[in-house]
Amino acid sequence: MECLDSTQENIEKALGEALTARSIALDYYTGLGPPDLCCLDKVYLRAWLPPDPATVPPTGYYHWVVGVECSCPAAVSAYFDSLLRAQAKASWYASGEYKVVKATFAVYNALKRVDVRCEAKFPGKVRTYMVDGKGSCTEDVPNQVWEEAYLCSMLRSQQPLASLPSIKFLPRNPMAFDDIFITLADRYFWQGSKLGNRPDERSDGDHANHLTATLADYFAANFRPDNAVSFFSRFIDREPCLSVHVAKALMRMGKAARAEEILKMSIGKNPNSSALHVAMSNVFLS
Repeated sequence: MECLDSTQENIEKALGEALTARSIALDYYTGLGPPDLCCLDKVYLRAWLPPDPATVPPTGYYHWVVGVECSCPAAVSAYFDSLLRAQAKASWYASGEYKVVKATFAVYNALKRVDVRCEAKFPGKVRTYMVDGKGSCTEDVPNQVWEEAYLCSMLRSQQPLASLPSIKFLPRNPMAFDDIFITLADRYFWQGSKLGNRPDERSDGDHANHLTATLADYFAANFRPDNAVSFFSRFIDREPCLSVHVAKALMRMGKAARAEEILKMSIGKNPNSSALHVAMSNVFLS
């Protein structure tokens, strides 16, 4: 059979069309961008013919995926390996079987607005490169670009699943995810403004961009207001509006007086911030 176990795939009408369409759309993505994309080239090998995949025209398959550990080429290769093992085996009476001959994984780096891609051929070697909106391909992918792409992938994993056919969600190891997520978010915190604000946030300032808002939601969803306070408090001197997240976390801890105190200090530094005044109103109403 041609399918993968536990993974729904789309079949390309023309080989490589999924990656081509993604490359064309790179300049038009907003916010965190699209989910990660995995493309597989498969060939059908007849049981009674010599097994030479190079002589058989491949067919393209693809699926979107959220939650893959894609911090480096080795991690992406591990996902490829899981797909190879998930390729359905032919029954004993079948005339042949499908074989994966090439896999490509694309991760959108929303901070650099480039697509970081890892390509593996079977048999063969792994190739990594990045593509920008102009179609330029760069073979050398710096570690920083990989880290940023991984951070963006983790941020997308905390958003509602996109309405796409054949999208796959992989739950992460909570402890391993938490450590690296907070570390990378801290490292690239002040670049979060490049991601823009979420559609439901109209306020200006670094407190409302995709990075900070997703972090705040992450701490709240995991019932960790103390971690939210310690994380965001380090940045409020530079960006007083971040006190909004600190105040919300303090309110969850039952420390309304402390939340009011921090908001008063921040309003004194940025009296024109509507977000701070709304947060203060919520404290009074509580």
